[in-house]
Amino acid sequence: MATKINLDNSTRVDVTCRKGDTFNLQFTFTDSTGTALDVSGYTWKLDVKETDTSSSDIIGDSSFTYTGNSEGKLTISATATVMSGVSGGMYVYDLQSTTGGEVKTWIYGLFTVNEDISE
Repeated sequence: MATKINLDNSTRVDVTCRKGDTFNLQFTFTDSTGTALDVSGYTWKLDVKETDTSSSDIIGDSSFTYTGNSEGKLTISATATVMSGVSGGMYVYDLQSTTGGEVKTWIYGLFTVNEDISE
């Protein structure tokens, strides 16, 4: 009999980007056999916060656009204008989806924004 059950199967992925640059991040999601998951019908949410207990966002979900397809590819984008409003620093984020009433956190980690020299 199991003495411990861990329902958190999200993966840590640290992201580093640059202030003022266009943000484009792409993931490919597969099942345990390597078959691509159809993520075209998912609703996605990514929030960047100062800490995991912060109530306000550094970059809110509405600042990102999400494009998922039937081959498991998800592209997350934010404009250079959005990214120019973010101060350099180290933050935290997670990526959640909702489909068919099920909410799942896929990825979490550090979100580092490097300062821009050329503004």
